[in-house]
Amino acid sequence: MENINPLSAENTWKEVLSNISGKIPTQSFKTWLEPAKGASIKGNVLTVDVPNMFFVDWIEEHYRKIIEIALLNIVGSEISIKFNPIERGIKPKKEKERLYRIDSHNLQKRYTFKTFVVGSGNRFAHAAALAVSKSPGQAYNPLFIYGAVGLGKTHLIQAIGNYVTENTPGSKVYYTSCEKFLNEMVDAIQNSTMIQFKKRYRGKDILLIDDLQFIENKEGLQEEIFHTFNSLHDTGRQIIMTSDRPPIEINGIEERLLSRFQWGLVCDLKPPDFETRIAILKTKAELAGASVSNDILIYIAQRIKSNIRELEGALVTLLALTSLTDTKLTLDSSKQMLDDILGREKITKISIERIQEVVSNHYVITPQALRGKRRTRSISFPRQVAIYLSREQTDLSLKAIGKAFGGRDHSTILHDYDKIKSLIAKDDELKIDIEQLSKKIKEC
Repeated sequence: MENINPLSAENTWKEVLSNISGKIPTQSFKTWLEPAKGASIKGNVLTVDVPNMFFVDWIEEHYRKIIEIALLNIVGSEISIKFNPIERGIKPKKEKERLYRIDSHNLQKRYTFKTFVVGSGNRFAHAAALAVSKSPGQAYNPLFIYGAVGLGKTHLIQAIGNYVTENTPGSKVYYTSCEKFLNEMVDAIQNSTMIQFKKRYRGKDILLIDDLQFIENKEGLQEEIFHTFNSLHDTGRQIIMTSDRPPIEINGIEERLLSRFQWGLVCDLKPPDFETRIAILKTKAELAGASVSNDILIYIAQRIKSNIRELEGALVTLLALTSLTDTKLTLDSSKQMLDDILGREKITKISIERIQEVVSNHYVITPQALRGKRRTRSISFPRQVAIYLSREQTDLSLKAIGKAFGGRDHSTILHDYDKIKSLIAKDDELKIDIEQLSKKIKEC
């Protein structure tokens, strides 16, 4: 494609926006895409100006695919897109833009172990991923990581790929989603190119497959993945997979495939605890080159508890909006903007009295016993459980929690909390008990 003047680039981008406007929520469209302007088309690259690096961050992660499809439909040929930050306000680090490049392995360079924040909910999966990176095909093959949306599965498995390509140049590493694998397989069948398709995937040293739950009730897809799996595993090459649920919970999965997924190591990602959420926000702010006060980070972490993607997105949105409007980011302005974005909080405030009531009923003791001085095992253990739940499900300080449990000091409260937290990691029965108690507490 020959160079096209800026006016044509502007019109092309307007057509893209018109094409995708009905496919994206109105508020998101107005916030993230309307401020962008088509700047130039050189060769086969459309450059679009955006206000700052926060917009690059958000658009790359959420809208690149839908934009590329629209571009292909409009232009009728392959054309790539580059988002150019017109710096206003906070400046990103120089290497930031490079991190959004997708390489020949289909990996995004920003997904590394260095930028993955480790906490109690993902420590085991992180350790397993790092072990696989250092000894692919030897430690845990296959590695199967599962967890809810937005907990870092894609980040973790792409970090494996980036680690291997950086430390072992020449390794044949490839990342794909299960849906993309299926689409390519269907295309290969239609065009009689199945031999090339099989060679492409079975010729890898490390194959990373994301969102494997997509194989649910798809016999043809399961058959192809079964043979691809065997080809790689039998020759000592590494397979890493992710899903939103453990293999055994994927409906309509063949027994022979299920058994293979469980040959290696299956580990899960849990929602981040409060401390991890704060660490994630601090890391995100640092990468963006932004200075954000602790009270704002704490407020965001309290509002969003179970989805890392939403957690980071909330911070990026705040920084972008304040940069656009040239206003200072304060706790009050953050609360107002997050209320507009997320909606007013509708969560019923959980009281320690409610927690004590539920825990005492479960262990068949009285709430007064939890607040008392007796230290027999039959009372001290339920008390420790109640203290753990009080710290997890309320925003009260250690001192306030201690006061609600008979005037215990903050060091005792912290000790009891840490003890139960440690036991949960080792005792599945206690973990289930805690989950059930949490549900009952929230039913109030």
